[in-house]
Amino acid sequence: MPQRDQLADLSDPEFVRAILTELDRRPSFDAVRDQLATLLAMGPTLTAVAQAGVGQLVEEALATARTEIAEQNVVLGQPLFTAVEVAEAVGARGSSNRVVASRLRSRGEIVGVEVQGRFLFPAFQFDLGRARVHPMVAEVNRQLTERSDGWMVARWWVTVVDGHAPAALIDTDPEALRVRAAAFAG
Repeated sequence: MPQRDQLADLSDPEFVRAILTELDRRPSFDAVRDQLATLLAMGPTLTAVAQAGVGQLVEEALATARTEIAEQNVVLGQPLFTAVEVAEAVGARGSSNRVVASRLRSRGEIVGVEVQGRFLFPAFQFDLGRARVHPMVAEVNRQLTERSDGWMVARWWVTVVDGHAPAALIDTDPEALRVRAAAFAG
C-alpha cells in the first residue's frame, strides 16, 4: 500500500484499489470486505449527490447499506462450509468439489451465499451422520429459492422468531418449519 503522502496523489479508483488490496491481506476484514468495497466505490457518487443537496438520500442509502451489512453478518456468524466441505459432508467421491456444491445449489437443495467471488454454505443444511443434505432442508430450500436469493433464504433460516430460528426446527418440528416456510414464501 502506498505511503500516506502518496495516497493523496492517487485517483479515486486507484485509491479504492489500494485500500481493497490491503483489506485482502487482512483476514480479520473478510466478513465485511465486500460491503466496504461497495461503500468505497460509491464514495465519489455519494459525495457528489450530498454536495448537490440530496444529503437525506445519502443518509438513507447508508442506513440501508448498514442494515444489509448487519443482516449479512447474521449469516456469516454461523458455521459455513466451503464447496470442498460440502462435497465431504455429502460423501461425494471422484468428482470436482465445486461441481457437487454447484449442482446441489442449482437444484435448490442447498443455499449458498457469495462472499468475495466464492460460495459458502450454511452448515446446518447437512445431515453429517448420513452424509447427505437433510431432506427437510432440501424440501424447504426448493420452495424458498424460487422467489428469493441465497442471502435472503440463509437469513430466514437463522433469524429467531418466537424463540426459534427455522434451522432449529429441522429435526424437532418439521411441520412448524413447513408452516413458517409457506408464510415466508408468501
